[in-house]
Amino acid sequence: MSYIHGIAQTVMPDDYLDNCMPYGNVKAYAASATIHDRGSKNKGLSIVVSGEVKIGNYGLDGSYQITTILRRGDTFGEFTLYASLARTHHAQALTECKILQIPEPAFHSLVSQHPAIAAFITRSLAIKLHAALERLDDIRRLPTHVQLAKLIYQAHLTSRRDFIPFRQSDYAERLGVTVLTAHKSLTKLYDMQLLEKRYGGVVISNIERLEKFLKESSSLLPI
Repeated sequence: MSYIHGIAQTVMPDDYLDNCMPYGNVKAYAASATIHDRGSKNKGLSIVVSGEVKIGNYGLDGSYQITTILRRGDTFGEFTLYASLARTHHAQALTECKILQIPEPAFHSLVSQHPAIAAFITRSLAIKLHAALERLDDIRRLPTHVQLAKLIYQAHLTSRRDFIPFRQSDYAERLGVTVLTAHKSLTKLYDMQLLEKRYGGVVISNIERLEKFLKESSSLLPI
């Protein structure tokens, strides 16, 4: 199972999220507000209730590289709880958002009283680790346009829609390339008739063709 399929299984179902609510506090953040900084040792599980959160880090030159974008049901902060590790990334509100924040003592009560949620979080962590390892491999061996196609396909699997909202600057940050390089990669996918340009985003021209392209171009594992 490739990360572009597996990562969709890390989104917490609504009934689990409802069960988590009594154990924490929901905090609202304005767009661009900092949720936590890299290096923070504040322990707790965070769950996106609404809106979008970008996770990433600043480079030595001050540029920001997005690692991922989180939406409703996505969780972060697990390593602070399970391994007492400092936070590895900067978390910032991409849009107005609400975050359920569960502190460490309440988290232990949650997982003891809801073993199904504990099992979900453990499986989610395993999938995220698998995704991170495959993403590292992609960076080393895949052309940028193939990496971009995988990210767009992942967005399709998450949203279940053929139209994918797309800002070249965001995808450039996620790929760690310049906006010009992202633009050239996107143009190549247009020329291959895998994507079509639309206002504010792209449309997957033919999902079977895109899946065939990704299988032939990228995977050591089946997608």
